[in-house]
Amino acid sequence: MDSNESIVTKGFLVKSDLMFSPLPRWFITLTLGFCGLIKDTSWIIEFLSVIFSNEPRPREFATYRFMIGNAVFLSRCVIVTFALDWKAFANFAKQLSRVELDKDEESVKQINKQRRIKNWFFLISLIAYTVITSTRYMPQLRTEIYAVFLLFVDIVMHIGNFFLVHLIVDLCICLKAAFQYINQHLAHFQITSPNLMLSEMRRNRSLYTRTIRASQEAEKFARHYIAWFYFQFFLFNLVNIVNILGGKSETSIAFFLYMVLDITTAAYLTLNLVAVNKVSTEGMEDLYEISYDLKSYNLHNENNLFLNRMLWRNVGFTFSNLFLINPNFVTSLLSFSLTIALTMANFLYK
Repeated sequence: MDSNESIVTKGFLVKSDLMFSPLPRWFITLTLGFCGLIKDTSWIIEFLSVIFSNEPRPREFATYRFMIGNAVFLSRCVIVTFALDWKAFANFAKQLSRVELDKDEESVKQINKQRRIKNWFFLISLIAYTVITSTRYMPQLRTEIYAVFLLFVDIVMHIGNFFLVHLIVDLCICLKAAFQYINQHLAHFQITSPNLMLSEMRRNRSLYTRTIRASQEAEKFARHYIAWFYFQFFLFNLVNIVNILGGKSETSIAFFLYMVLDITTAAYLTLNLVAVNKVSTEGMEDLYEISYDLKSYNLHNENNLFLNRMLWRNVGFTFSNLFLINPNFVTSLLSFSLTIALTMANFLYK
């Protein structure tokens, strides 16, 4: 990898020049868009074949599960094909590279450490999803070639999904490091001559502005996929809970493991999304303390502008530009999912 390459672009799964080419867009469109469409089509054919055959009609919940699965996969096809803003992704890397995190040894160490954790987490999660999915298909694999094809499609979709979520987490890691880099400057702000202090304050505010602009580009790139992620998290966990309460023992185990993996992945992603918003305002106390030692109007004005921008508290990732992702949102989502699932299970399996 090029030694002159920014630390911001070194965490991608492929080289940065490939990431800024049409390749990732086509890869995501193929793995999540095209394969998702194949999955949707196979479900529709299977469902209609049961409806128009002499076999017993599917149970009421099986119909709901079919509708939920098709809504989830079809919506993802549309989002990855039309709603991912890859130009904003390129602008994110350009803006954040101007912060020059490479020159700060602590920032580089922190980013590399977080990336190692991220890589191990997603590798283990991807293997776990693949093993569980393969186990579910195992009885059919020995007798049906079509089942092998569907298993391949499912694994490809898992790879595409983890590639995209892996990328979003990497955006969070770099943004957190950039804000912490600025916060460190504020925590160790030197009280010297007014001219030197004014120059340092303006430099810090400039770095903060660049990082905010980078976060806005990252949010613009990922906002709709993040919304879809929580949308499918809610619906699939709803289905999984009902399946656990009413299915066969071996099926219930598989759905329970899916649910555990979904919750773990959602928790890891959410921790990183929320951390960007949290760390962006951690320098407020230091800015407030600095104001005690400022003697000139220009310094006070510069400090107030900086402090007022932090007080907006609007930095971070959103749910389709509707509201910031925060722990309260996820807690409410989990509680609502559990309540609805228990209600449905009680109604369907009474």
